[in-house]
Amino acid sequence: MTNDNKQGGVVGRKSFRFDYAAPVDILRGSERYSFGVMLNVSRGGAAFRAFAPLQTGVAYELHIRGVGTYPGTVVRRFSGDCYAARFDVEEAVKRRIDKTLAALFGLQKQDADAKTRFSA
Repeated sequence: MTNDNKQGGVVGRKSFRFDYAAPVDILRGSERYSFGVMLNVSRGGAAFRAFAPLQTGVAYELHIRGVGTYPGTVVRRFSGDCYAARFDVEEAVKRRIDKTLAALFGLQKQDADAKTRFSA
């Protein structure tokens, strides 16, 4: 069971997720494969609604407005047209994602470290 917290994130996951409704372009190679809307994002991945079907287990580039472009693998499909993707990045990139999310959501450095590294 997950609980919402006052910062708009979901508790009970490996990485703290922030609710974030922003456009996302799903790229395959150099072409835009699909586009959609973010549901939430964390240092470890993202959930989003896509307007063209994606394949589970396939790697895409996710260009998330305001956050950046990251390689990710679709790990599951839910609610028909929604997907969860794991970012395929190193720890240093995850720390940059932490800083970007902290800036977007107005968190102080110590809050960002505590919240975005929340573990179950």
